Amino acid sequence: MAEAIKKFEEAMDQIPEYVTTIIMQSREAEDRKPFLEALVRLAVRAAWEPIKKMVDATGVPEIQRACRILAVLICPAPEKHKAVQDRALLPLAKEGLLATSKERLERVFPADWVRRLQEGFGGV
Repeated sequence: MAEAIKKFEEAMDQIPEYVTTIIMQSREAEDRKPFLEALVRLAVRAAWEPIKKMVDATGVPEIQRACRILAVLICPAPEKHKAVQDRALLPLAKEGLLATSKERLERVFPADWVRRLQEGFGGV
């Protein structure tokens, strides 16, 4: 148990570097304006510290779900960002949140986009 906890702690410490890498790769893959990597790294580390404390207090699944919801809410165009679709919307849909929130989504997003989103998720 002690060894597993040590490995978990080491993995937690690697999260900021991993997130920085993913952000940089995602922006490049989507031909979006690049950010200075040092600024991304600084922002990720600043955001990670309180999240790490919340993980300790509430658990990984709850924090993961909250981060996914925030990604969808703060993204200016989730229908255009594959990373948000694949890593936030799809997992939320698999949890059933999309089905229970379809009416709300249709109020915020064009109905056509919600329909295409559902089709992309296999009709979830």
